[in-house]
Amino acid sequence: MSAHIQTVTGSVPVEAIQLADGHEHVWINPADGVSTEARIELNDYTRICQELVSFKTAGGTLLVDCQPGDAGRDSRQLRRLSAGTGVLITATTGAHQRKYYPPESWQWRADADEAARFFISELTEGTVESLDEGGEPVRAAVIKIGYEGVIEGQTRVLMEAAAVASQQTGASILFHTEAGRNIEALIPFFEKHGVPPTRLYMCHVDKRPDIGLHRELGRAGVLLGYDTFGRQKYDPDHNVWELIPALAADGLAGAMAVCLDFAFPSMWKSFGGGPGLTYLQEEVLPRLAQIGLDAAIMKRLIARNVAERLAWT
Repeated sequence: MSAHIQTVTGSVPVEAIQLADGHEHVWINPADGVSTEARIELNDYTRICQELVSFKTAGGTLLVDCQPGDAGRDSRQLRRLSAGTGVLITATTGAHQRKYYPPESWQWRADADEAARFFISELTEGTVESLDEGGEPVRAAVIKIGYEGVIEGQTRVLMEAAAVASQQTGASILFHTEAGRNIEALIPFFEKHGVPPTRLYMCHVDKRPDIGLHRELGRAGVLLGYDTFGRQKYDPDHNVWELIPALAADGLAGAMAVCLDFAFPSMWKSFGGGPGLTYLQEEVLPRLAQIGLDAAIMKRLIARNVAERLAWT
């Protein structure tokens, strides 16, 4: 039987994913109380639809939405956007960095058991907002943890909760990392808590372009999220575009996921900015071919790797 991914509009087989942006933000409507410095508003339905239609028309299949509950996520809007454009979208449970929440948010007071129950409920029954007033459930597909490089305090509590939720459901854990800071500590922590490296998806790690470290993590089974392609301030020519051929040459094509992470409206063409979600098709794919990757390796980077990690085991 084929492995399946839980999207906001239902379950789909892994084989249906032909082109995925493995780390994206499709809808962000922050709660009252979030500081001005941390507020990101991506909540114009019409303009988001326009961008998603462009992505779909250019061959895009899936967007992995990485905004967890209470940090601006609305899975009802994700479902509406998916149904209206034909782009598959996955929803995320878990917790982002604290700055994206109002001060009173429960995530920062919960114990590990309470947080784990919540994550499991959103994965197996439905996200809180989708179940309000008896609505149609939208189930999350992955657990997110905002990791700033230190395993202590409430971050440790939430990581312990994520480990329990992953054990009980088979869901992978996706990490916001601060430019890959101290990512080497994640494998031993989660192995101690019963979660194998094959369920760990570390994002933004091409901002720390240590090829030796990336090889080590890839060999251990971690999925590495690369997402600086469209942001020149991170010098992609000398970072991510050197990492990819190096790991591919070492037989680690299965350890990488191609992403854009365009959370700000200024990065979307439909909001008058750029480079837009079609940067994946217009710039990244041609360059992957240009550096000599064959079709099978490209398919892993742009679709198969992230799709397989989203499928629960």
